[in-house]
Amino acid sequence: MSRHQGVYNMIKHGAYNDDDYEDEDDYNQQEDDEQYGDHNFTRSELEVINNLSDIFQLDFTRKQIIDALYETDGDSDAAFEYLSNKIKKTQKQQQPQKPQATKKQQQLIQAVKKEELPQQLPQLVKQSNSIDKSKNQFHIEYKVDEYNSPYPSIKYKNVIQTNPSTSIVILGHVDTGKSTLTGKLLQIFKALDDKEIRKNQKEAKNLGKDSSALAYATDMTKEEKEKGVTMDMAYKTIVIGGRQYNLLDSPGHQDFAPHLIAGAAQADYAILVIDTTKNAFENSIKSGMLREKLQLISAMLIKQIIVALNKMDQIDWNQKQFEEAKEYIKVSAAKLGYNQKQIKFIPISAFQGLNIQNKHNIQWYQGDTLVQEILNLPPIQRGDDKPLRFTILNRFHQNDGKLRGTCLLGKLHSGQLEKNINYVILPQGIFCEVKEVERQSVEGDIVEIKVKTLIDSEFQNIQIGSVLSQIEYHVPVANRLVCQISTLDLQTPIIKGSQYLMHLGAQKIGVVIKKLNHIYDQDAQTIKKKFPRAIVSNELAEVELECDGQICVETHINLEQLSRIILREKFNIVAIGKVTIINVNLNKLKQGKIIHEQQI
Repeated sequence: MSRHQGVYNMIKHGAYNDDDYEDEDDYNQQEDDEQYGDHNFTRSELEVINNLSDIFQLDFTRKQIIDALYETDGDSDAAFEYLSNKIKKTQKQQQPQKPQATKKQQQLIQAVKKEELPQQLPQLVKQSNSIDKSKNQFHIEYKVDEYNSPYPSIKYKNVIQTNPSTSIVILGHVDTGKSTLTGKLLQIFKALDDKEIRKNQKEAKNLGKDSSALAYATDMTKEEKEKGVTMDMAYKTIVIGGRQYNLLDSPGHQDFAPHLIAGAAQADYAILVIDTTKNAFENSIKSGMLREKLQLISAMLIKQIIVALNKMDQIDWNQKQFEEAKEYIKVSAAKLGYNQKQIKFIPISAFQGLNIQNKHNIQWYQGDTLVQEILNLPPIQRGDDKPLRFTILNRFHQNDGKLRGTCLLGKLHSGQLEKNINYVILPQGIFCEVKEVERQSVEGDIVEIKVKTLIDSEFQNIQIGSVLSQIEYHVPVANRLVCQISTLDLQTPIIKGSQYLMHLGAQKIGVVIKKLNHIYDQDAQTIKKKFPRAIVSNELAEVELECDGQICVETHINLEQLSRIILREKFNIVAIGKVTIINVNLNKLKQGKIIHEQQI
């Protein structure tokens, strides 16, 4: 039985006390574990050992090959060279004729070399330098000290004077009426024209889903309309009282959680839609979906929530059911740190459009309408002198509209987008020129831009979640992070070697826990325990994790939106947190995936 499994079993059966195992050598032992492992090899490590065993089976035992890997800190290229040199030294002493490798051995040698080569990193090109279009290489200079220091102030040519937009994610469980509510807001504030409304009504009638006509404003794909389920994020804009609001309609089904998380990461505020009909509300509690949505809102560091208690017309505007739902949500949100001023409750009927813009006659409710509560949300204060950070949410080619050609939709977190300037998209290292911008935009806006990649075929390689930034002040790219995390209700404790799926902004990537640094007291300042062997439910801790590849990331002090993380295991959120220190392990930047999403 492995050490990890032993720790888990002891915790599970109540026999584990971390203090019993702490001694003055804990730190040194953790460093030894980091270097040498505990003989519980991962699948990829076993593959390397097996490949080297096949190559050197005539010269070394399996134990000698493993020892060689330890000597070279697990670097297979260095181990290969170490073993080869050992053979040459032995042959020189004995002076035998050098044996010829078999065809199979030669193939294995080439395969190992090719598989274990470090990832080719693009070459950094300064904006003033010429760009070699034939190579289109961008070399990332891993300046860790700069990554972890406050950014210099950037002076842009044009100072844009406009009101910043506010992004609101609309989320809830399946069939709570999220898309219907979004459609109603779009209709009220003339973001839908009459022609589109009639088209959606006709299509809904043909599919036998008359009540879904409003939802078709955001559920636009054939599959979404036929199944009546939102599968991806939809981004729409409305203007209320001179302020621009980006509405992010999110999927409610668990299968599409990555889309929900990617969209929620762009939000400033949240509207949580609740189905108040008795069975539906009880099911959302039992299934844990309601709790998970609140956890997600908290993970995105969203400071204010509007809870829209929907379908009140179906329960005759029953005050008792409204109060029961309100109390449950209030208590659940308080456990996540929300106070009464940060969360508002509004009874509505999205389908009937009641209590949304105009006040409905409800004797027992004297509060504001949904639209008034939206207007009460304060504008987010953003800096206008930071380096450009533009998270890509979609890529597409369009032949009509204001922008035609290869376009990107994204969230402008900081800086300014300027036309006819070369930028770089990371972590892929793709150069592009911004040809057009949909509108004059400031930090917080979700906008479309028309781009021209230096190599046309590379447009297809741009991934959702990638970040467009300036060449000189490009976004940090890393694979090793120190994070402050808050654990939720864990089925198994977090230990060294635990693997999770990490969401950061609109990106997702496999990670493995490399170090457990310490556990904090609830004040998040005082260290309660150094180098624990395990982290259990509802604890605040600092961990070091390693990503299965490169990821665009910022420290919490530099840009909050690209520092928030969520750790998931299967369908469950296990921890939420923020990045405090960025690091890079160059030896781990290799081609191919070690941790696959289906494993975690």
